[in-house]
Amino acid sequence: MIGAVSYNQNGSFGRPDNQLSAEQSDTIKATLEQFDPQNLSEEDAKSIVETFKEAGIKPGKALAEHMSELGFDAKAVGELAGVKPPPKPSLKDGSPAIDLQQVVDFLSKSLEEHDTSNLSDEQKQALFSDLKREFGLEEESHLIKITV
Repeated sequence: MIGAVSYNQNGSFGRPDNQLSAEQSDTIKATLEQFDPQNLSEEDAKSIVETFKEAGIKPGKALAEHMSELGFDAKAVGELAGVKPPPKPSLKDGSPAIDLQQVVDFLSKSLEEHDTSNLSDEQKQALFSDLKREFGLEEESHLIKITV
């Protein structure tokens, strides 16, 4: 059994679907009507995220689908606003599930920025800490837990 890392084919962030109330749907529409999805600034994205937060609208599939219907990419808006992806769902043992492909992509990108033939132990530990932080793992947790 692999505990902390699990491969997820769909690559989704894993937040359970949440339903939007009619009021929330109206808030989303009224908010997004004020912006051009093709010319969205960082300030615009932050304003959208803050408005949704104040209205109790949480990131999830329902929000992403509704935003898509209105011509907006929820993930792109969140990234532009500096919002981190929601945490991964937990497995039975309490360890977060992580998409292995995302781990590989993160490591590849991080290692491209360094001379990997001369990484010190301190640099390796810093990269490992960055990886754990990126995927919401506790500092003392293991990246891979294998039990038989």
